[in-house]
Amino acid sequence: EQLVDNHVPHTKEEIVHVPKIIPQERIIQQHVEQVVEVPVPMVQEEIVHVPKIIPQERIHQQQVEQVVEVPVPMTQEEIVHVPKIIQQVRNRHVEIEQHVDVHVPHTREEIVHVPNTIPQ
Repeated sequence: EQLVDNHVPHTKEEIVHVPKIIPQERIIQQHVEQVVEVPVPMVQEEIVHVPKIIPQERIHQQQVEQVVEVPVPMTQEEIVHVPKIIQQVRNRHVEIEQHVDVHVPHTREEIVHVPNTIPQ
């Protein structure tokens, strides 16, 4: 023998009374507080320094345009022949004076007295 546990749903009925809603007009009062600042006129003394006006002579400037003609130097081409310098080797002769002692034979004359012999 076997026992099986099955869930059986139960149904229950209940009578519920739903109230009926009837709209009515209501008057609501609210307290409102408002702060208002009202300006109060006040009298206050103040020392004001007024500037003294001194008339002065005015200097007027006027723009002046002046056209000045300035001569411009003109350039002119000119062909100039410039000689070309060529380096050359030059022989320079320098005179040199040289003193040389040369022995020159001198002939000397001498008078010799030779006795004259007479044959006998």
